[in-house]
This record gives sequence, C-alpha cells and structure tokens, in this order.
Amino acid sequence: MKNILYISLIFFFLFSCNKEKHYSNKLMKGEVWVVTGIQADGNSLDLYGTWHILKDKDIYYSVQQALWKNENEEAVFEWQFQSKGKKFQLNYVKSCEECEGATLDELDYSVYDLTGNYEVEKHAAKKMKFISSSTIGYPGKEVVISISRQK
Repeated sequence: MKNILYISLIFFFLFSCNKEKHYSNKLMKGEVWVVTGIQADGNSLDLYGTWHILKDKDIYYSVQQALWKNENEEAVFEWQFQSKGKKFQLNYVKSCEECEGATLDELDYSVYDLTGNYEVEKHAAKKMKFISSSTIGYPGKEVVISISRQK
C-alpha cells in the first residue's frame, strides 16, 4: 500500500510540472516569430513584422520581453503565459528614449492598443494563436493574433 502511495505522489509531482514554463519555453525556443495576421472585430489589421524573443531572463524572476519589428519601426512588449498556459498576457513597454512621447511611432501605439489578456487558442512548436475581447484599444471586440516560427 505504501508503494502505491509513493508511486502516486511521484506521478503527481512529475505531471503537475509548471505548464507556464513549458509554454514559455516553446515561445522562447522559436526566438523569432513572424506575425502572420492580426484581426480586430473581424477586420484584418495591417500589423505585420516579427517578434524577437529576448530570452536572457528566467520566467520565475522577471517578466519576459519581446521586440516587435517591422520594416522601419520597433516596439517592446512584455509577455507571460498564465493559468497553466491557457492564458497569454501582452503588455506594451515604453523604453526610456520614448519617455517624452515625441519619439513614439505608429507601431508603439498599435502594440499599446493590443495590450491585454488573451486566451491561448493554439500553442504548437511552429504556430500560435491568441484571442482576446479585453484589449486596451479594442474593448469588447475580438482580437486575434496569429504568429508562426521563423524558419
């Protein structure tokens, strides 16, 4: 009987590992993700580019960051998986050189508008999809972000 209890406890600890870390590692492993589409209320937004995952931090000690780049602009955002990987949080970050607000570009405003909590619709090694109805710029409207791992 004791052996069954010990084996059950071992299985419990092995399979109750931190899902946030597992999900985060998949995003960090991709390093660069291509934004394949963003829709707000069923309308396609002209927001493309790449997410460069900055993975020099441990997910337990700080919030992860990514650099969103398009042809001419860059914006930084923080990201985090929550609720055992079922939720994804995206938060725009204003860097110090933008503190006065005069150097903000269109991508900064767009990423700020996309700040919010998302449901994880798809989470695979090469494709991810996030859906939210509670973003700053599109409250009450469904926002869908699709990304794929750069080859």
